[in-house]
Amino acid sequence: MPSEQRCLLIGNSRWHWAVQSRSGAWSYSHSQPQPSVLSGFSPLCSWAAVGPVPVHPLLRPDTRLCLDAIPLRNAPPWLGIDRALAGWGAWTQSKGVGPVKVVDAGTVLSLTRVTAGGEFNGGWLAAGLRLQLQAMAAGTQALTDPDDQRQESCDDVSFPRDSCEAMRRGVIESLVGLILRAQELDSSPLWLCGGDAPLLVRELQTQGLELNYAPDLVMQSLVTLVSPAPDR
Repeated sequence: MPSEQRCLLIGNSRWHWAVQSRSGAWSYSHSQPQPSVLSGFSPLCSWAAVGPVPVHPLLRPDTRLCLDAIPLRNAPPWLGIDRALAGWGAWTQSKGVGPVKVVDAGTVLSLTRVTAGGEFNGGWLAAGLRLQLQAMAAGTQALTDPDDQRQESCDDVSFPRDSCEAMRRGVIESLVGLILRAQELDSSPLWLCGGDAPLLVRELQTQGLELNYAPDLVMQSLVTLVSPAPDR
């Protein structure tokens, strides 16, 4: 292998990377959107986008992975490619033995259902952690975005006294409640990925919910499509 291979998914608030080393192993990382960093790389082997796409010579149309390349059956044309990759990836890793649900806890928390036959079967969308916190801070005079605070975390407190931690606790409980309600309606195996997944996995497991925690599911699915044997 002459040089490392690199794939990119441009998200709404972060960029997601998959890098294959000379040994053939893939690693995954996440960064803030920084078009300038592309100038230091060799051409991307593949890239996809759900967020704003900057103008850059490495983001070539012929290497862009589009929705019609994802073998998720019955996917509507408006479906985000990240949801398609997550849904198809979870179904594939489940070996098609039954339906699955995937929660991608990103800027928007998406819940996607896939049938036992590998077909898109609807889902839910809700504002994610950051969007909910930002909405409360922007829509009120007294509340402040918790990211601007440097206070000791109160995540283990059920009813925090501090307003910023009360915001965080309220949002986390709302997202956990949404996922638990979905599991009540459909008990199919649940997969969890996305940037906020580490905040939710412990909460869900505390509730006794069994799930498949796959933080890099979307990028692993992208790599599988563009490099069928990535680890060989």
